[in-house]
Amino acid sequence: MYKRLLLAFALSMTSIFTSLAGGPTFYYKFVVKPATTGEGKVYASNQDETPASSKYKDYYGTTVYEEGTTVNVAAATVTAFLYAQPSDGYMFTHWARVEDNDKEVIFSHSKNATDLVTTKATTIQAPKISTYKAYFAKIGLVYPASSDESLGTVSIDIPSNDVGDVVTMTATPDMLNGIFKGWQRNNSTRLIYDNPLIVDVSKATKGTYTAIFEEKGIDSKGLYVRLENLGTGSYLGVIGSSENTMNSDQRYFNNSLMLVSKKNPLVNTIPSLILKLTGNSTGTAGLENVEMVGQGISTYKISSRKFRIEKYLENDYFFFGNHNGFTGYIKDNNDSPNSTMELIGTIHHPSLWNRPNDNKRYRWAVHIIDEENFDTEYFGAMPSEKTFLDGKYYTTMYTSFPYECRDGVKPYIVDKILPDGKAHMVEVSEDIVPAYTPVILECNSTNPKENRLMPLLYDPLPVTTSNLLKGELWLNDDSGDEDNYRTPFDATKLRVLSNDKPVFASVNNYDPNNASSRLKYIANNTCYLDISGVTDPAEEIELTKERDTAVLKGDANGDGSVNVGDIMLCVNYILRREVKMFFFDNADTNSDGDITVGDVMWIVNYILGRIK
Repeated sequence: MYKRLLLAFALSMTSIFTSLAGGPTFYYKFVVKPATTGEGKVYASNQDETPASSKYKDYYGTTVYEEGTTVNVAAATVTAFLYAQPSDGYMFTHWARVEDNDKEVIFSHSKNATDLVTTKATTIQAPKISTYKAYFAKIGLVYPASSDESLGTVSIDIPSNDVGDVVTMTATPDMLNGIFKGWQRNNSTRLIYDNPLIVDVSKATKGTYTAIFEEKGIDSKGLYVRLENLGTGSYLGVIGSSENTMNSDQRYFNNSLMLVSKKNPLVNTIPSLILKLTGNSTGTAGLENVEMVGQGISTYKISSRKFRIEKYLENDYFFFGNHNGFTGYIKDNNDSPNSTMELIGTIHHPSLWNRPNDNKRYRWAVHIIDEENFDTEYFGAMPSEKTFLDGKYYTTMYTSFPYECRDGVKPYIVDKILPDGKAHMVEVSEDIVPAYTPVILECNSTNPKENRLMPLLYDPLPVTTSNLLKGELWLNDDSGDEDNYRTPFDATKLRVLSNDKPVFASVNNYDPNNASSRLKYIANNTCYLDISGVTDPAEEIELTKERDTAVLKGDANGDGSVNVGDIMLCVNYILRREVKMFFFDNADTNSDGDITVGDVMWIVNYILGRIK
């Protein structure tokens, strides 16, 4: 069984300036060798293919070069692939870079690294030389193995272990592609779930421990992440942009993406910074055909183009794609013009470069939001301190992705306005909020880390109870045409949850970034109460969970009588058509918690006088 190690150097010799031609040829000598011969052999190639056994050598050097086809550049990159084949009884442990005084570089499967040709090595007699050594160790009584190195790798702290040693074996699933399921010892079918796995080496415990990995399948399910720039600490979000004011390339990379400072206290509360990645595994710890789905919009919908993600180091990635005929790498140099977004504050847009770079501003950390990482990578609600009622805090939330409420957070919709003018709240079943469902969130504190919301990779059933809450999403448009995509605040038809008290108010909130004026539009990612069907609504509508005791069975529209209009309203509700002013308790004639044909027949019989 061959142990393969891939060292990928991203190749990019194109330029923005496509009208220019010509350029130097860079020569690059790539050398690999075993640290001690006799323990294993090595191979290097500019092709990503598993080599035949005969190609492995005790010492291997190959010249890899690419011709610059556009302009003179002072630096270039090359692509090379390294493979290590241990001798019988030995295991591969790591590579070390000779030019860095044999500094150890622990490459797992598909580890990406960049080696820049920073000198003009334009003659074959004086190429740039980069040398790596492969290290091997004698296999001990306990030996780790991977079921599939494209999905995960394994390591052991004492490779040449013997009786009496205590070893630690670690299974590391590929962050984007793999899931660790457990260890299998020798041929046993029983899984050991500890990771890392600590073993007291003895004759009874010796053998091969195989880490079992499975594929995540994110090409079909997707993966929720937050993307952090490693140079600036800013988080990347998808906000959308008007397709009528800029070309697809600008929408693709510039205005459709925003960057928010890590120092912003709202970063964990902004739905637009929660991105769902879909794509296909490259088999090298990266993804191709990547679509980044943000709050109600995606990069593909904006531009009809997709990205590629390429691994550089551990949790260190390049994001790039085709842009105006060249490969554009997304970077954050924080020198683009800043702008301000309501309820978020200062943002800026990423810029592009035509090749990868060691500078951290070209590179991105992928923070996965799942059960394993939810303590540190979370999305949460942050109510105002003043929306306090009966020991709880309240805020509204509107997201294009479904989520489950954690930490005691309770989601509610508003099904009706009671005769006393209060907004009646109904808890959403099992604390799971479907996509595009406007809700009120009841929280125990104002700290988003204590009000966490877990994005879901499946689509829950929609909320069937009539909801007077409406959600707001709008596109960002630097041309100033936001009015085309936003809901103006209208005190005759709308109420918004106040930041000053726990009521839906007839006056829109202040933007904390511009406290001198009220908001003209409904704020993005928030909700409003639709009172267009309410007669003489109050200026302030309080929240309540108490049911109206004056229930008129059959009066589905709440007009005080039972007639044919109530029949049609119930039918539309059952068929999941949009209905307004639907009084659920009234329509639920048999009080079974559901609206069915039986309730419709009860109303028919009541109108016909068959029921008193």
